[in-house]
Amino acid sequence: MENASAGRNPTLIFDRIAERLPFSPEFVKFLVVGGIAFWINVAGLSLFYDILPVLPAKDTDADFGFFTHPDIRLLIASIIAVEFAVIFKFFALERWTFRNRPRRGWMPYRFLKFNLSAILSPAIVVVTVNVLTPVFGISPYISTAIGTIIGFMANYLFSAYIIWPHLREPEKAPRD
Repeated sequence: MENASAGRNPTLIFDRIAERLPFSPEFVKFLVVGGIAFWINVAGLSLFYDILPVLPAKDTDADFGFFTHPDIRLLIASIIAVEFAVIFKFFALERWTFRNRPRRGWMPYRFLKFNLSAILSPAIVVVTVNVLTPVFGISPYISTAIGTIIGFMANYLFSAYIIWPHLREPEKAPRD
């Protein structure tokens, strides 16, 4: 019975396909999660920047003392969108990509640790969007894609080696 249900379970089917690829299955899953998180980021940006009228008007300057941002709505919307993507990524990586790895500490602590250690990637996305769009006139959605590509590898390294590290097997004593 277990074998019949395994044939219909999309997660198990994906696991079998991922195991046949020349990359580690975890890396393939990480790419899938990252791709979905990218679209969550784009949807959140679209929702808060273009659709919902809850933020300041577009092209409203904000003076931060040491710099002035030409579009505070874009800054706020990109930060919110990135955090939505980070929340999704944590739970997808926790429950799917790295589900077979040990979990050290309380889940809220791991989530905070994930947010802090993975801050480089979201920061790259936010900075990229908020430089390329107002300064160079590049679409915020293209800027998001560029920032995502730039921040990808750092995010993978933090996730795979800091948040969900492999357990090292104890070294065996040499035989005489």
